[in-house]
Amino acid sequence: MKRMTIDETFAPTSRTLTPEGFLCVKGIAARTGVYQYLSSELELDGPERIVNVYRSPEEVFDPVSMATYLDKDVTNDHPSDLVDSKTFKEVSVGHVRGVERDGDNLVTDKVIKDQSAIDDIESGKAELSPGYTAEYILAPGIAPDGTPYEYEQRDIKINHIAVVQAARAGKVARIFDHKPKGNPTMATRKLFLDSKKTRSVVLDEEHAVIVEDAITSLIRFADEETARADKAEATKDAAEEELEEAKKATSDAAIGLRVRATLDTIALASKVVKSFDAKGLVSPLEIKRAAMAQLKPTRDWANKSEAYVTAAFDAAADEADEKDDEDDDGTKTNDSLRQFAKDATKAPKLTTDGSDAYSKFLRGDK
Repeated sequence: MKRMTIDETFAPTSRTLTPEGFLCVKGIAARTGVYQYLSSELELDGPERIVNVYRSPEEVFDPVSMATYLDKDVTNDHPSDLVDSKTFKEVSVGHVRGVERDGDNLVTDKVIKDQSAIDDIESGKAELSPGYTAEYILAPGIAPDGTPYEYEQRDIKINHIAVVQAARAGKVARIFDHKPKGNPTMATRKLFLDSKKTRSVVLDEEHAVIVEDAITSLIRFADEETARADKAEATKDAAEEELEEAKKATSDAAIGLRVRATLDTIALASKVVKSFDAKGLVSPLEIKRAAMAQLKPTRDWANKSEAYVTAAFDAAADEADEKDDEDDDGTKTNDSLRQFAKDATKAPKLTTDGSDAYSKFLRGDK
C-alpha cells in the first residue's frame, strides 16, 4: 500500500544567508529505525492500535530514493497535497540542492528564497519536515536494535521539505546557527495521509515512546467507542422499560382501572351537562374536555392544559352535586306539604260550637 507521509521534524545543522538574502539550511531529513503509526493511518482493519514500521538503511540510503531529494521544493508549512507543476508557484519558497549520508541519518542542503518564509524562521518557525510517498509492506521482523516491527517502509520518494512550527517537546528540532554536539535524542514525526489530517508524535530513541498526540487519538477513539456503547445500552434499557410499561398497561388490572376511571368520569360529566353524549370518547381527559366545552363553549378547552381542565371539571362537578342536594331537600319539603293537605281532606268536619247537637237534644232527635 502506498501512502503520502509527512515525517519527522529534524534539527538542521547550519543556517547561513547568501549575499542575495537567501537562507541556506543544512540538516537531517530522514534516519533509519523503527517508527510507530496508528493502524488507522495505514488504513488497517480491526481496532485502533499502534503499528511498528521499520525503515531500513537499504531503503533510506537507496541511491534512487536519495536522488528524489534533489531540486525538490521547500514549502512554508505542508501543502494540502503533493507539490506538482500546477501548485508549486503557490507553495514553493525554495528548493533542495544537495543530499548526503551521515551515519544513520540522511542530510539535505536547502535554499529558502521566499522572504516571508525566511522571516518566519527568524521569528521562531524553525523546524524542517519532509513530505514523501512510500510503500508499507507487511513483513514482520526485528530491527538491528532489537525492536520488533510489523511493516517495512519501502520505495521512499521525496516530494517536498516543509518549514513548520516548533515541536511541542521542547522544540527539539530547531534550526541552529552551528552544528550541535551529537545527534538529537528526540524527534517529532509529522504524518500526512490521504485524509489530509496531520499529527505530531514525539519519539524517544531509547524507549520509542509515543506521547500526547497518539495517546490523545487513542483516548478519543476509546471515548467515542464508550459513548456509542453507552448510547446503545441506554437505547436497550429504554426499550425494555417501554416494553415493561406496555405489559403493565395491557394487564387485566390496568384495563379494569382505566374502564372504571372512564365510567366514573362519564357519570360526573352527565351531572355537569345533563344531555352529555360520551360517544366515541375513551380517556377521562377527553371526556372532561368535551363536558366543559358543552358547559362553557366560549372557552378554548382544546388548548387548555390537563391540570386546568381537570380543576375546572372538578369544580363544575362539585357545583352540580351541591345543586342536586338542594333539589333533593326542596323535593322532600314539597312532598311533606302535599301529604299533609291530603290527610286533612280525609278528617271529619268539626263544628265551630255545640249548637247543632244541643238543638237536636231539645227536639228529642236521636
